[in-house]
Amino acid sequence: MALGSVNISDDAMASRRSEHAGHVSEKDASSPPQSGTPPKRLPDSGGRTFETLDAYLEHLRTHAAPIDRPWYREVRPGVYQLETGNFRPLAGGGKPRLFTRAELMRRFGFTR
Repeated sequence: MALGSVNISDDAMASRRSEHAGHVSEKDASSPPQSGTPPKRLPDSGGRTFETLDAYLEHLRTHAAPIDRPWYREVRPGVYQLETGNFRPLAGGGKPRLFTRAELMRRFGFTR
């Protein structure tokens, strides 16, 4: 897709849409942390680091959700739903996007 004199590939556009929806692509995710080292470069972290997934999810709930940024709501023990505020992806038909705790830990690089 061409925007003015800048060419943006379909992959780059998909990556940007995915990042907007609160996803971290494999190439953008920080490498798994060393034991005891908190992950870095988390989406909507405000530059902060978090020792646990729970602390990061709480930060998103209290800081990202009120300003219509992506966050994760626990819908049952160990299962989280991505809440995207007003953003509604065209693909997927608006179905709830569910993630297990283990999936979120891998996605964001937490060990606990």
